[in-house]
Amino acid sequence: MKRTIIASTILAAALPLAACGGSNDTPANNATAATTTNASSMSAGELGTKVRDLPEGQRRGVLFRAIRDSGTSGASCQSVTSMTEIAPTNGYPTWTAICDNVAQWTIVLTADGGATVTGPAPVKKSG
Repeated sequence: MKRTIIASTILAAALPLAACGGSNDTPANNATAATTTNASSMSAGELGTKVRDLPEGQRRGVLFRAIRDSGTSGASCQSVTSMTEIAPTNGYPTWTAICDNVAQWTIVLTADGGATVTGPAPVKKSG
């Protein structure tokens, strides 16, 4: 089980959207926006909401980054082929992600803006 900080990944995923702002934005306004979205002030629930509200491709990227950053076993993941939000773990938002259709990972978002990543496990076959 490894921990990784993913709040910065979520913020990085949102940066292209922030770049779409009008040209009237002043540097002071941009600095204020960055301060209010700082991961250290986000609860696990708020972080879960941010991940949940991301477009599917960005959410897939956040979970992929958490898996890849979790250690040497995560480095073998080449792509998240499916993902599902599941029941919270001890009150923390939780997702399962399947890498390359062969390995299942569990990602639990934590109050410190990070994630606890467990896996890989064999993909559970349905039926």
